[in-house]
Amino acid sequence: MDYYDLLQVEPTSTIDDVRRAFHAFAAKYHPDRFAGAPPEKQERAAQIYRRGAEAYRVLLDPEQRRIYEAQRARGKLRLDPEEKTDRGNGPGTGGLAIRSPRARPFAQKATEAFKKGDWATARLNLKLAMQHEPENALLQARLAEVEQRLRAR
Repeated sequence: MDYYDLLQVEPTSTIDDVRRAFHAFAAKYHPDRFAGAPPEKQERAAQIYRRGAEAYRVLLDPEQRRIYEAQRARGKLRLDPEEKTDRGNGPGTGGLAIRSPRARPFAQKATEAFKKGDWATARLNLKLAMQHEPENALLQARLAEVEQRLRAR
C-alpha cells in the first residue's frame, strides 16, 4: 500500500487534505486505542500507525513528496531516504533534474504550464522532454501527475 492509499488521499491532495486524512487515520489506529488489547494487536496497530505517520511526514514536505513521487513512479511504495535522487539543476525546471540540454527547454515550459494549471501544455512539453530523457523518473512522475489531473477534469 502506498502512502496515498494508506491515508486514503489522492496524489493531487493538498497539504490540508493530507492533514485531515491523517487525523482520521490517527483516530482509528493510534496505539492508545489498543491499550487493553492483546499484545499482538497492540503491536500491529503500532506498526500501522508508524507507517501512517511516515506517510504523513513525507506527504507534508514538498521536497520529500517530490522525491517519493519519483520513487513511486518506479514502483516503490515507501520513501527510500538512502536512494540518491537528483535535485533540480537549472532555473525554471521546477525541481526536475534534467541532464540533456535538449530536454531542458521543454521541462521549463512544462513547469510554467504546471504552475498555471495548463495541464495539456504541461503534458505536451513533458512528453517532448521525455523524448530526450526517456528514463528520467522525475519527468515520468510529473507526467503521471499531469495526466491524472487531466482525467479529473
